This record gives sequence, structure tokens and C-alpha cells, in this order.
Amino acid sequence: MTVSNVINNKPNVRPQTRARVLAAIETTGYQVNPLARALAGGRARLLSVLTRQQNLPYATEVLMGAAQAAEEYGYDLIVLMAGSGTASDLSPMASLSAGTLLIQPPPDVRERFPHLPAHLVSVDGPSDWPLTVDNASGARAATQHLISLGHTRIAFISGMDAHHRRLAGSAVPYGPPGVGEDAPQRLDAYRQTMRSAGLSVPDGYVQSGDYSKRSGEDATHRLLALPDPPTAIFASGDAMAVGVMHTLQNLGLRVPEDLSVIGFDDLPMAAQARPALTTVRQPLREMGAEGVRLIVRLAEGQDPPAGPPAPFPTELIVRASTAPPLGPAAAAGAAGRES
Repeated sequence: MTVSNVINNKPNVRPQTRARVLAAIETTGYQVNPLARALAGGRARLLSVLTRQQNLPYATEVLMGAAQAAEEYGYDLIVLMAGSGTASDLSPMASLSAGTLLIQPPPDVRERFPHLPAHLVSVDGPSDWPLTVDNASGARAATQHLISLGHTRIAFISGMDAHHRRLAGSAVPYGPPGVGEDAPQRLDAYRQTMRSAGLSVPDGYVQSGDYSKRSGEDATHRLLALPDPPTAIFASGDAMAVGVMHTLQNLGLRVPEDLSVIGFDDLPMAAQARPALTTVRQPLREMGAEGVRLIVRLAEGQDPPAGPPAPFPTELIVRASTAPPLGPAAAAGAAGRES
């Protein structure tokens, strides 16, 4: 019991005894096994994160914030990754923890993972305590940025296509990307901003994707095949935006001289892209840290917040992938290069 009190930094140990125990721990090289400790003592000092393997760039940013906050609170963190093609249930592992942070969970997360602990906090998805961003404000800022540069033909690649809408109601083990509210909120804000500026959204200017680079590439080919292709493309995720830029460059088109491109997320790939990607920053690390703080607050019996957390603010990050559109003569030359 004395050793346990020292390891868990309990105050009811005399300084001399604490010093002897710490010296013995150092001599023997003893290390705490967090899983064994959780099994022996219930859910003390252990938190879990449940995410999809398919969304690692996004999830990694959330995890980095969650891990830092867990360390600050003296909790261990286990990460559980579910694949999209398996019916395996990881919730018994999560049940060992004091609470679980869900990253983009499906709507029926409790049914698919019945052994999850009582305290659930989610990032970009449903739960008792959902954390999200102001998607509408971010999409408005992105669209308005392109309009302010002089673009009038602005296309949009959404984050949820018809296939994923069908999957959202099926027995997919951990849900497809984009089943949350972010996709329709960003699309609606784009349409409203265009309408407020007196600009039309022609048929074909809204394309569907699934937040992957490949879906951004496919959507770009469809947009360039339109009779009057856009001069700017707003992709609802950074991976899709990078796919847009790669496709344009492979076709001999220049970014941003021939087409401007803007994304949404501000993942590390945005700054690393060439040219660096203009995007809307989601504070994903801050959201991960706040998720852990909320779980700890609930698990330790503190008063819960009065209501759902307010959406996190977004920020437009202007880099090198956006610029004013070319004049008519230069645009004709760009079209010739594409053909």
C-alpha cells in the first residue's frame, strides 16, 4: 500500500519513507504498467481514444493535443484504431478507462461499441459532449477570400458524396468520413456567401469527395471538363485540396496563376505543399486537449458544464495557393495548355 501511495503521488506518506521507496524503484528499474494498473484498480488514471485508421492525418493532430493534456493531468492514454472493413469491437478495451475521446464517431457509436465507458467526449461527431468548430464561419471566410481576390467562378468540393450518405445508415463498423455536420455546414456557407455576393453556382460547380486526396483528384477532372471551368476551387478538406493541386500541376496548369486552390483543416501537409496551401485552420490539437480536460472533469466527479461546449473558432491561413484570376487573354492560354 505504501509503494502504491508513492507511485500515485498520494500525500499521506512521510518524506523519509517516500525517499526510500523512490530509491528502491530507481535501483530495481521498476516501471508502472498502465494496463495492469487499470485492470487492478478499475479506471483510475487511464483514458482512451477511439478513431478510424482511415483518418490518420486529422486524428493525429487531435491525438497530439489529447496526449499532452493527459500527461498534464497524470493520466495514461491508450489509442484504439478501428478499421472500416471489420466488425471487431474495441470497446471492451476502452471500458478499462475513465472515459473515451471519440474522433469523428458514427451516429450509432453506442450501439456499435456497447462497452464504452460512461464518459464520452467527441471531436467532430455525436456524443453527450461534442466538440466542433464554427464550420460556417470558416467556409464563409474561405469563399469570401476568393471573392475578394476577384474570382467569380468558384467551385466547391464537399466532404460527403452520395455513397457515404448511404453508408451512414448501414452497418459499417466505424462509419465513413464526413457523416457529421461539418460537410453540409460548409457547403451551405459557401452557397450563401456566393449568393450574398451576387454570384451564381452553375451546375457541376459543387462536386463530392470523401476527404481523401484521390477524391480531390477525381473532382478536379470533373470540374475542368465543364464548359466554363472555375478559376478557383475550394476543397472542404486539406487532403482533397492537395489532390486538386497535384492534378492541376500534372495537367500543366499553375497554382495559383491558372487556378487558385483553398482547403480546410490546416493539417501539416498544407504548409508542406508546393505551393503552400491557403486553408482554414481548425484548432485540432486544442480540441483534443479540451476533450481530455472535459473527460477528466467528468470522471473525477466535478460539476459538468452547463451545456454543450461552444464551437471552436476557425482562422483563415493565407499562403501561396491563392491569387487574383488571370485576365481573359492569359486565361485563354491556360485553357490551351490544359487541352
